[in-house]
Order: sequence, then C-alpha cells, then structure tokens
Amino acid sequence: MSRAVGSKRKLGGSAESSPAQKRLKAGEEPQENQAAEGGTDMQTNQNQAEPDLSVSQQHQHRPHLSRPSLQQRQPITVEDVCRLVQYSLLGTSYGSQKPSWCRLRGRRRVVRVNVAVLEGLTQLHFYSHYSQFNQLRTKYSTRCTLAPSSGHLLSELLTAELPNPQSSPAAHTAPPTAQVAYHPVVRRFGLKKSGMSSYLLKEEEMIKKSFPIKGGRGCEAFACTRSADHVTDSSPLFGLDCEMCITKAGTELTRVALVDSRGRCLLDELVKPFNPIINYCTRFSGITRSMLQDVETRLQDVQVKLVDLLPPDAVLVGHSLDNDLRVLNLVHPHVIDTSLLYRKEFGQRFKLKHLALIILRREIQSEERKGHDPCEDARAALELAQYFISKGPKQVVETHLEDLWDISPAVQPSAVNGPLTNGPLTNGPLTNGSLPINRLSPLRFCYALHKSGQSALFLGRSETMGGNRSSQMWRRHHCSTDKQVVSVAERVGGAYALSVLQFSSYTDILNHSPEGGSTPHLKQMADRLRKMCVLFVGPLPWEHTEENVHTLLRCYGKLRSVRLLRKTHSMYAVVEFQHLEGAQLALQNRLQINNQTIKVQRPVSELTLDLEASLAELQDDVLNDHVIYVGGLSSRHHHPDDLLHTFSQFGPIRDIITPPKNSGKLRRHAHIRFLSADSVPAAVGSPVQVGNRTLNVCRALTPPHMHTWTHTCPVTMETSGETPVPEEQRGEGLEITAGPTCPQDGVVERGMRTLDRTVGKMFSALEENTLSIVIMPGVRSGGVEYSGLCFLEVKQR
Repeated sequence: MSRAVGSKRKLGGSAESSPAQKRLKAGEEPQENQAAEGGTDMQTNQNQAEPDLSVSQQHQHRPHLSRPSLQQRQPITVEDVCRLVQYSLLGTSYGSQKPSWCRLRGRRRVVRVNVAVLEGLTQLHFYSHYSQFNQLRTKYSTRCTLAPSSGHLLSELLTAELPNPQSSPAAHTAPPTAQVAYHPVVRRFGLKKSGMSSYLLKEEEMIKKSFPIKGGRGCEAFACTRSADHVTDSSPLFGLDCEMCITKAGTELTRVALVDSRGRCLLDELVKPFNPIINYCTRFSGITRSMLQDVETRLQDVQVKLVDLLPPDAVLVGHSLDNDLRVLNLVHPHVIDTSLLYRKEFGQRFKLKHLALIILRREIQSEERKGHDPCEDARAALELAQYFISKGPKQVVETHLEDLWDISPAVQPSAVNGPLTNGPLTNGPLTNGSLPINRLSPLRFCYALHKSGQSALFLGRSETMGGNRSSQMWRRHHCSTDKQVVSVAERVGGAYALSVLQFSSYTDILNHSPEGGSTPHLKQMADRLRKMCVLFVGPLPWEHTEENVHTLLRCYGKLRSVRLLRKTHSMYAVVEFQHLEGAQLALQNRLQINNQTIKVQRPVSELTLDLEASLAELQDDVLNDHVIYVGGLSSRHHHPDDLLHTFSQFGPIRDIITPPKNSGKLRRHAHIRFLSADSVPAAVGSPVQVGNRTLNVCRALTPPHMHTWTHTCPVTMETSGETPVPEEQRGEGLEITAGPTCPQDGVVERGMRTLDRTVGKMFSALEENTLSIVIMPGVRSGGVEYSGLCFLEVKQR
C-alpha cells in the first residue's frame, strides 16, 4: 500500500557511495511513468495535485516502492518478485523489464537488494500470530499476498530466465566494450592500456592480501630490500619463486629462484632450515632429504644475495607472491602478483600451471617430473605479467574470455549477452575447428548479474542452491541457525549486490512436533481467522427467516452465510460477514426489531479469547492508519463521486476503493484512504449522512492486499471439472466450538516472536537505500494451497 503524505514513517537521507552507484549505466531505463497502473475507481487529481508534488520534491533523492490501488488486492507470484529483483539490480539491461505489479521510483539509488525467505510460513501464520510480528508489521509498508511457488523458491530467485536479450534494444545499441565492461579484471584495472606501474599492488592491497609490510605486525625481524620510494614504467621486472617444507616451527624455505626480465636465472639456491623437517613436501617442491644433506646455505644467506641482486627500482613478480616473501622473511614494496592480475569472481584464483597452459601455451609443473622447478615457475609468472602489461586488460579479457574464464563470446558483434545462457560452455562438437556450437536460449538472471559485475550471496541450509548448475555464480555460506544467518550477513552482506537469506527455525519446530507436520496448525489458524467474522444474533422472532436476518444486517457489509438455530426457548442466527469490518459495525450498533433490542455477540471459544486485543492491533496496522471502512451504501449514492463529496469535509482523500462489479450486484461498502491519518478519527467519530441514509463508518481492519479474511484460508485445487460447493451453501452450519488446541501452539508463538526479532535485527543492519524483501512462501500440500505473504520496503534511516 502506497504511503500517504501524512505518513509517520521517518525517512533518511541519500545513500553514501556504494558498489551499486559505481555500476555502468548501459541500457538504463527512462524516467519512470508517474501514472497509476491499472487505474482506480475514482480520480482525485484536483485533491492530490499539490500533495503529490510536495512528496516528489521531498523524496526525490530517496528510492520508494508502492503498488497501484486497484492492484493491491491481486496476488503476486514468485515470478513477479523475481522481476522486481532483476529490475532493481539490472535496470533494463540484459532484457530485464520494469515490473508491472509495483512501482519502484529512484531505482538507480537502490544500493543493493536483500531477500529473506521464512521457510514454511504462510499468510495464515502472520495474521494468526499478528501480535508476535511487531517488526514485520511496523517496518514494512508494502504487503502483498503471494501465490505459493510450484517449484523451489530459493532456486527460482537466481535461475529465473530473462526475456530474450536479442529482442532488447539495449542488446543492439550497447557499445562493443559492454561485453567485458563488468569483468573483474576490467573492474579493477579499467579498459585502457596502461604502463607497468599501473599494475603494482597498492600498500592497502598488500596489507589486505597479507603481504609483509615494513613495520607490519609479525614483520619486525624481516629483512628489507634497498628499494626506492617510487618506480616507473621502465623499471626492471624480476621473477621470484620459492619452494617450502614443513618443520616443527611451521613452513620454512628450502629453495629460492630469481630470474631477470629476459628470463635468465640469476639465483637458484637450496636452503637448509634451522628446525627439524617434518615433511619435505617432495610432491610439490621436489626437495628430498638427500638434496639438503650437504647444504649449508641458510635463510640469512639468500636474503643477503637477494638484497644485492635487486636494484632499488626493482619490481618483483610472482604467483601468490605473498607466500614467497613471507617464507623469505623479506619486505619489498613494489610487487606484481599474477594471481591478482588474472582475476576471478569472489576472490578465487587461477593456478599458475593453468595460466601458463592457456596464456603462454606452455606446460609447466609436469606430472612426469617430480616436484616443481622454481626457475621455470618464476619465468612463467614473469612472462604472464609481461603479456598482461603489453596487451592491456581489455585485450586480455576479450582474447581469453572463453578459454580462460569459460564465458562464451557473443555470436553477433552487436549483442551484449551473446549465447551465454545457462552456464559456461561445455566441450561439444566443433565447426571447422572453431568454437563449440551453442543454441541461443533465454539468459538466466544469475549469469546476467555476474556479467554486470555484481555478486550474489546465499546464506542458509538449502542444498538445492548448492547443487544447482549455476551455483558458481554466487557465493554460498552454509548456516545452521537463523542467528548465524544474521551474524554472517552483518559481517559480509554489504559486499554483495544481492543477498538471499534462508530462515529455517519454523521448519525445525515442525520437525520436532508430535504431529510431524504443519497441517493441524494450519487448519486451526484458518478456523480462527474465519471465526473473527462470525457473530451470534438473537433471540429473534420465530417467524424470521434467513432473508429477514440478511436484510437486517446488510447495511454493515456483505454476508457470506446465515444459519438459524432453533432452540427450546428462542431462535438465534449464526452470521458470517465477508469483511471483518462488517462484523465490527454490527457489534457497535444497536439492532432493533419491533422496538426490541437484539443482542449481537461473538462466539466464545479457545480460538477467540484474545480477539479484542488482536482487533485493536489491526486498527493500528501501518497499512490501515489512513483508511476507513464505509458500509450501508445503496444504488443511489454508492458512486465514488458522492463519497468524495461527503467525506472530503474530514480532509483530502487519496483514493476510494470499492469492490469490483460482480454480476450486476450492488457494492454496499467501500474503503476510503485519506492523505492524512488525522482525518480518520474525525470521520469515524462523526455521523455521516447521504440523503436520508446514514452510513456506517469504522476504522479499516482488513489490509489492502486482502479482499476478505477468508482469503487467508486454504484453497482446494480440484482436478476434476466440478466446482466444489462452499460449505455455507450446502446448508451445513458453521462449527463454532473449537477443536483441541494444537500441542505445539505455545512453542509456535515463541518461535514466531523470536523469528520476528531476528528479521528486525537483519533489517536494522541493512545499508540505507537497500531494497528489503521478506517472503513467507506459502504451502502447497495434498491438493490444498495456503497463500504466502511478501513484505517490501526500501530501508531508510
């Protein structure tokens, strides 16, 4: 539900610089259309013009999400949620499109997206345990009924297909560099070719990657080279590689090699550790006991030789060079690390052997030879660096996009996405010795996200995510508890454009319940919500029929069923209203028949003992604080224009929502949403009369995403062609007395309260301008469908 001008929600300022603000804007969408999608039953342009303008000026720097009024009661699907996530992160690039079911203004200022899935929960859980969900109902201003997913929701979020990229205008108008613009190598070093000094590690990078730094912790006893303060693009390169063994003191040096810029070996020395050797690591180092038996060279000796060999402006090159320098106990400030030149996503690194094979077309570290040759490895790292410097990052990526990074190049030069569809290319038949043949199929969201230079994180237990073929496109961290999920998200979530969190505590409750499932509890919750709309009316005159009762009560709202109870002394009626507000109005007003007052009361059972407290909380729902319910409309004055004229005396009206026309039947109620919450008590506390008819008014109790409270009840999915007849139309009465209370009821309530606090903690930790989506996925079980619920909010201060 979109927020009104008088909203009490406090919004923060604009977001600070973030990875999302540094994205390239290829294919960005035009300014969003401000017109309502789907329209409303009335237009209040004259009333809204000035307030909407002030809201636009006040919040122009803040992303905001809302739903058109008439679409609020339409359930959304998991696919709809996927479209919103895709649009929030990709804009209209890669074939992504604006979602039609909601409006996201200020999309470019959304810094990241956080999706939390509350496993096993439904809409029934939220409204049956409404008091326990304080964080969810106060922090999220948009709430939508969600149709249960037919597949695995978590997997669908990241593997959903985007529209055909070839049909997207952005696919044909993007510049040629767009295919590699978001590659991790290009993101780090840019597209332009630069001199050698541009690829040196900065001091903060060296600290982050655990290189020894002068004066750094644990480096106090390290030797330092005679290095100059600055180097130039013409400074000499030297390749360095070391072999190690395991001693009682840890990892120690056993061999070191140094080559010059021409690949000539300047130093190749065996080194004998001071401490007893536990493992020679012969498989990798090639070092044996006999090789070191007569060696007298120690660590200090090779340190002196290296300091003498390296000129002041020397640049050391190596693969994972931090390990070599630490085992040498040596500090040198000017380094190039080839494992960080040829970058992969998520900090992963290529092996030197693989880089040499793909880039240099040379096999090193052969399986036939026992151990590595440090001179060969140092020379390979040196040549890899020289190749990268000579070609530049753009050409390196374009040349080796497929053979090194396993990303297929575009079939058409103008296509941004090319044939990259469901994953990296696999070995297949070749055409004329060229690239493998690939069919063009829809692009998966996870790959589009990967190509756009954005990363995704999954936290939870689900094995489906890890087993998915495209799981390499996101970082996965297994968390055994909800508390651990939030803890990890607080630490690392800010580094990812999309984070998907799975909360499984309710599933744990079900697994430990005596029933072994959720069906008994779901049925009990559905029964409780339905009884909220049920009233006892009576005693009634014996001659009264169901039609008389309907005529007596229809001024308060539509009735779903009326059943007469003929007892020994009197007759009563059991009435079920379609809307909770209708039942509430009937309770508040005095009914009279032949000058006799008719008593109206709720049925009392274990399920309805705390109903009054729940109703008071529903009145204060953030979705209802601007809305009133009006009953008693007639064919002459139920038109929105009449209601607008009548209720404008209490304050500006944003919109009036009446039920859709149904088989020519009259719409006897409406919901009126004011711009200011202050208008609600004035409208409720004043008598409202149109013509000779007095209208019945109360605060709204039904959230705007629900037609009626019975929408939270299960829907039976019939496979035969027959339509099931509702219980109330069969002549069967409502069972008023509750069945036995579910043994896990108290445990569930405590679990809901704990889960809500966990979600609140997660929301508080989110960065400003983060789009937060919380999903209660709903349940499909045994031919019965229980709707889910989706909460949406853009985090502000």
